[in-house]
Amino acid sequence: MVSCSKKQVLLVGIFVFAFVYRLVMLLGQTFPPGADIGCHASVINSITQGGHTNFLQNFYQMGGELGLAFPGFHIVAAQVILFTGLSSYVAQALVAALFSAFIVLAVFLVTRVVWSAQTAFIVALLVTFSSLDVEILCWGGYPNAVVLFLMPVMFYLFLRRDKLSRGAFYVSASLVAAAIFLTHSLSAAVFSGIVILALGCVLVFPRLFDRSRKFSLSLALPLVVGLVLVSPFLVSAIPVYLSESTVLVGSIDIAQVLILERTIPIWAVLTLFVGVGAYFWFSKKIKHRFFVFSVFLLAMWLLVPLLLTQSYRTGLYLDGLRFPYFFIHPVLILFALIIDSISKYPFRVNICNICRNKKKWLFCKLDRKIPLNTEQRRKGCSVFLILILLGLMFGAFILRFPWDVRHQEFYQVMDAEGYQAIRWAKQNTSADAVFVSDMSYGWWMAGFGQRPTISSIDLQAISIMGEVNMARNVSYLLNTNYVLDNGYVQVREDGGYLGRHNPLFLVNLKETIEPYEFFAFNSSQITLHYEHNEKGTQVVNVSDLPVVDMGLAYADPDSSPAIVVNRANSEVSFLEIVTLTPVSQFANLTLSAQSLNPNITLDRLELVVDSPGTLLQQTTNETVAVLDLEANICGQLIFAHSTPTVTSRYLQDRGTTQLSYAMQDMSGVEVQILVGMFSAANIDLQNLTGMESLEQILRTNLQTPAGVPELAMTIFDYRVALQQYNVSYVVNRNFELNPKYANDPVFSSVFINNKVAIFKVETNTHN
Repeated sequence: MVSCSKKQVLLVGIFVFAFVYRLVMLLGQTFPPGADIGCHASVINSITQGGHTNFLQNFYQMGGELGLAFPGFHIVAAQVILFTGLSSYVAQALVAALFSAFIVLAVFLVTRVVWSAQTAFIVALLVTFSSLDVEILCWGGYPNAVVLFLMPVMFYLFLRRDKLSRGAFYVSASLVAAAIFLTHSLSAAVFSGIVILALGCVLVFPRLFDRSRKFSLSLALPLVVGLVLVSPFLVSAIPVYLSESTVLVGSIDIAQVLILERTIPIWAVLTLFVGVGAYFWFSKKIKHRFFVFSVFLLAMWLLVPLLLTQSYRTGLYLDGLRFPYFFIHPVLILFALIIDSISKYPFRVNICNICRNKKKWLFCKLDRKIPLNTEQRRKGCSVFLILILLGLMFGAFILRFPWDVRHQEFYQVMDAEGYQAIRWAKQNTSADAVFVSDMSYGWWMAGFGQRPTISSIDLQAISIMGEVNMARNVSYLLNTNYVLDNGYVQVREDGGYLGRHNPLFLVNLKETIEPYEFFAFNSSQITLHYEHNEKGTQVVNVSDLPVVDMGLAYADPDSSPAIVVNRANSEVSFLEIVTLTPVSQFANLTLSAQSLNPNITLDRLELVVDSPGTLLQQTTNETVAVLDLEANICGQLIFAHSTPTVTSRYLQDRGTTQLSYAMQDMSGVEVQILVGMFSAANIDLQNLTGMESLEQILRTNLQTPAGVPELAMTIFDYRVALQQYNVSYVVNRNFELNPKYANDPVFSSVFINNKVAIFKVETNTHN
């Protein structure tokens, strides 16, 4: 019979609860939350295919391109799937929840060795309900969770080096190190930084830590052995990382995203630096030395991830929001240490002596019933204080409890109808059919539908340089049909099958990642009025006219590109041409209406333009200027040939401007509008007086800005993209766009439910 102490039973109970809590969080809604689980499934499927296994080849993500996922977690999950027959998403959730629960035990062991068992139990409870440990599972960072368990295991082996035989230490530590290096690249880099800094300081200042250099080298040896064990993979992976990784190669677009959206403010980092100093303070107070290796290792565990949050300041662009997952555990250890210290404070003074002079008879009675220095009183008051402090911590943002499912709901991607479409694709399409989809659903389609899928991945989630343009083009494909972008102005045109922004004008700003939408011409709000000798006055909405032709056109190979959309019925035709030249803050919009019947004369053309901001006071009929104070942008419409009647209405921060062109019973008419936007940061537009000053500003910005470089022109044509990526199916979850596919002969609808529509690309598109 094996006897278990109450402490052991309590620890096992905490571990079991942590595991069940995490598993219920992942499978409580049937499908685990997060998009990354789809990526993991695609890696697992690539590993379990027959024949030679190439861990750097992902047959399903981004159309079957190169993958940079480290396969440690995926190998374990693949074995669980093969041996148990569980579905991939259940097996992954089970493995991830188990390793995440093991973090509780690993951090407990480290804390008990460095501080005390009571502190260790407190931190075990904190880690059980750690918000970041729960969140990392909800978004699918399963390999990260595995390494977050392996790191404290390795630290525990370091701290118990003297209690283990030489062989047991080197074998176990080498295997743990190998697992870390094989499981997750960023986590392995953070772990290496912590260990190298800690052991390096001991190697340089051995007397400071009362350790020998031999001790430092003995702890470093398992890291070397671990690298050797996984060297067959690393030898093939490292050259690929050096040439393809967005972190090492660098991308201006990705760097901008990381700086603007994925950084931790320096004040937060400096605040947490107090925790590093607190470790040394507790070391001096409890261990009577400032520099003790075990405490120094914990301090480095906190310090290195903190420093890496600011790596972008040195030109190394990393996702700063990933590093709190690494330093949360040393922070929780510090909190547990503080709670433990506070819980012991009341027993350092005699309460009865304090209150006797104040005649606090209640304390005296308690003192007679419970002697001050008894073990029962110390335990009772300690538990009481700990419960109070933990109760106060329940509201802390760093803790998350089972009844709080915000993380689970926020990251949830899949439901029954979404998975129904994935099953349909797996059962009714060829294995090599290429799908395109939005990022979250596309990763599930690739992993669980087992179809090569190109997704509109967010820039901060891209790891391979070759995927940057691919992801951007797919995002265009899922949003619109044509895009022109000269680096200053972007034009998007949906084509003739959807009455939405036709066209939409955006401005590129240094302060924002995505171009800022400014002027929107909606084809469903463009109306043509004409007189028919037999039918009388007729009004036709341009979006109701059948599409005759649409596409990109060039007058000659050296000319600027133009988007052309031609609509017509038996009576009238309507032609739209949008041209964008390099190094210009203006696009040229030309609209032509033509009578196709001698009995018809044109009467009036009305356009509605949507824009943010407020209309500036008009000083001339040749232009309309709109100022967006919040974005500090001025937009303008300049009427080149004929001037319309302008009527504007603004509600709150957006408005509509109606342009009405009188045609005087002509058979045909052409209007030209120059559409532009520019930064108004250095212009006092609100205090302009007179027509001359406003006209001068508008005309000046129409010219090519002096000294402004010519940027690369982006030209996107959806038919070209479909052919370039050999797309077979488009998955659409934005039902507002369904008419864009359903009315276009390039596509045919093959599946639809309440959440997902799948459109097949007709084969003649690829010719």
